[in-house]
Order: sequence, then structure tokens, then C-alpha cells
Amino acid sequence: MSGAKRITVDAEAWRDARAAAARLGQVRRDVPELIEAVRRQQREALDQAFGEVEGRQRRVEQVLTGLSAEAQRSELRTAKRLREQSDRLRGQIGSAVEQVRAEQDERIRAAVERERAERRAEIQELGRELDGLRADRDRAASAAERTLADARLMRDAIRAELPHERFAPGRLDRLERRITTAESNLAAGLAAESLSLLQETFLDLAELRAELVLLDQEWQTARLTALDALTVVAERVRFSARLPAPDGHGEPIDGLSFDVDHWSGGGLAALRRDLDVRIGDVRDDSPLGTEELREIVRRDAPGLERQLTDTVTRATAALLASQARVNVAEQVVDAVEHATGFAWTENAYAGDDQRAAFYSKLRHLNDNEIVIEVAHEEEDDGPGTLAVRILSYDRDTASEEELAERAREIATSLRDRGLPVGDPMADAPRADPALTDFETLRTEPPSTESPSTEALSTRGDQSRPDVRR
Repeated sequence: MSGAKRITVDAEAWRDARAAAARLGQVRRDVPELIEAVRRQQREALDQAFGEVEGRQRRVEQVLTGLSAEAQRSELRTAKRLREQSDRLRGQIGSAVEQVRAEQDERIRAAVERERAERRAEIQELGRELDGLRADRDRAASAAERTLADARLMRDAIRAELPHERFAPGRLDRLERRITTAESNLAAGLAAESLSLLQETFLDLAELRAELVLLDQEWQTARLTALDALTVVAERVRFSARLPAPDGHGEPIDGLSFDVDHWSGGGLAALRRDLDVRIGDVRDDSPLGTEELREIVRRDAPGLERQLTDTVTRATAALLASQARVNVAEQVVDAVEHATGFAWTENAYAGDDQRAAFYSKLRHLNDNEIVIEVAHEEEDDGPGTLAVRILSYDRDTASEEELAERAREIATSLRDRGLPVGDPMADAPRADPALTDFETLRTEPPSTESPSTEALSTRGDQSRPDVRR
């Protein structure tokens, strides 16, 4: 006769090990190698992004040297302020990314509003200068031609160099139509009547130019800050690939490390792939808007950091759980040998995978066998309750009562050894004979489901099992 008896190890015994896993899951961010890698990538991205912004500004400024004298003076002053704003942003991002993250919204918006207010004042002054020409039709015609040339120049510079469709879609086209209308009026001899429209159009183009530069700076700042936030997580993922193996108290063991991706069931590789996609989304000509990029800093990057912490915690818990299964199996084997005439013969992991259930086989001189199965129940956040199944394969006529008594003796022996276990219960009328074939067990792991008839009582006053490496 044969059967299966199930003994559950008290959940309290596993709680401390789970807490140790959570402590190791908090991968430090202040490791010098990690910080230097982040700073290096940050500098490269900063130089590239603002180098492109500043290159566009220089090309626009070169074009604007062809403006009429009045417009040129105003626009070159604006260009100088835009360069200064770019330099301020670049310096702040390069020296204090964390501060930029917290303050970028308020600072950028204030800069945009300040620049617009200054530009409006200049527009009004230039408008007053041109208004005085309307009484003189010849001078008005000359001013209209000059303003038309300025408007065309500004339009061409915006179209060629600035991201107008990204930040102000359709706006340049509307101004283009106003230029076309003014050109028709001039061709019809309505120079004085065209002057007002041309003045307004040029000033709107000038304001659009300044706004586009500031919005581009704002977007680049948000993009670089998002890239930095994701880079920090990516470097933490890289740094977390191999971590010091912990003892049962969560303290690292010198000279011993473990593969986090393996023990997390591929969780670290999945996180790395997700990060690669997200970093690709914010590089160079990202399709994301400024608010979407800021949302990466506010929500997505912290979420990915929590995911990394959870992944490392799960991996550490799985490692500790594996060691706990081996330690418990060793104690159970000792208890079985003490309570019976059986002797240990071999061990095996299901599927030859240390993350899976652990098995030990004992054999009697009469060729009867006992297989010890030690497994954790799987829960959403990792290994749960640790259970021991004692699978008896008796070729003589051992009774159910004899098997039950044997299980009770084993449980008593385990408690005497300090292992907090509940009372044994019948798990199945017959033990699966396939579990005696350890060669097959190593290549074809059994189903994780096992029948159970009732819950076990637990003993919270016992110490936890040893989970030393």
C-alpha cells in the first residue's frame, strides 16, 4: 500500500526570509559606477540636443541679418535673449538634473511668458514707428515693400529651421496666406492699405519665431529630463543583473552572487526590453509631446523603478526559497531516517531547475521507497507557504494507520529539531509512481497541482527554518 502525507511549514517561518528579500530588492542608486554611467550618458545627450537647438538658432540669426535695419535690431536683441535662455537651461540640466525635474514646469513657463511680454512691447514700439508712414503714400509704399521683404525672410527662416508643425501646426500656413493677400494688394497699387496687414503679419511671424524657439527649448528640456530618468532606471537594471547572494538575514555573502534574471523568471530581461522601447521613444526626434515627456518623469520612471525593486525582491525570494527547500528537505530526510529504517539515496529538482520543487528519495532494505517533496505554493508576489509531502511506496502490506503513524513520528521529530510544522494530513490515497523515477523527474517536471483535503493548523511560536546558503 502507498500514500501521500502532507506537512505544512508555518508561514511565520518564511516571513523573515521574505522580509530579507525585500531589503535586498532596494538596489542602491548612489553606487559610484552607476552615477558615473548616468552622468556620461547625460552629457552626451545634452551636447547633442542643445547642439542641434543652438545650430538652428545660429542659422536663423544668419538669415535675419537680411532684415531691414529696424526689424534687424529688434530681432537680434530677441536672438540674444533666446541664446541666453538656452545657455541657462543647458547649464541647469547639466549641473542639477534632479532640481530641473522639480522646477522645470514653473521655470520654463515663466521664461515663455517673460519673453512674450518683452516681445509684445517691442512689437508695439515697431508698430508705432510704422503707423506714422501711412500719411505719406510714397513712404508707405516703400515701408510696405520693406515690411513684405522682412515678412518673407522671417517666414522662410521659420519654415526652413524651426519645428513649426510640431509646436504650432497650421499657424505658419495661415500667416503665409496673409502674406499672399498683401502681395496682391501691393500689385493692385494699394500699398498704404497693405501696410497695416503686413505690419501685423511680420510681428506675428516674429512672435511665432520666438515662441517656437522657447517651445523647442522647453520640449528638449522635458525630453532630456525624461531620458535621464529612464537612463537611471536602465543603469540600475544593468547594475542589478548580478547581485550578492543573501543569507537568511538578507546580508550579502562575500564572493557569492546570483543571476537576477534567472531567479526572477526572466523578469529583469522583460523590464530591460520595456526600457529599451521607452528610451527609444524619447531619443532625438521623439513623437511625444512636452506633457507626455513630463509624465514619464512624474509617473512612468518611478513605476519602472518600483517594478525593478519588485523584480529583484522576487528573484531574491526565489533564491532564498530554493535554499529553504534544500534545508527543510535535509531535516526531513534526517527525521525519516531517525523514525524508520529508510536511508537516503538521491536528490533531484523538478525539471533540473533550482527554482522548482526539491525531491529526496530514501530506500529500505526491502526495496520500499519514500520520496520527500518540498515545494512552495506560488503566490502573486512570489513563493508562499512551504509544504512537505511524504510519498510512500510500500511493496508490502503497510496499513494506512501505519503510514499515518510514520508521518506523525516524522512531524514530531521535525518539531524537536526546531522546524515549525503542522500536523500531517492525507494528501492523496496513492502517491504518483512517476515521482520515484528521478531521471524522468529531472527532464519532465510533474504538474504543480496536488490534491489536498483539509487545511493544516500552524504553530506561530516556532522559529523559522534555517535558510543559510
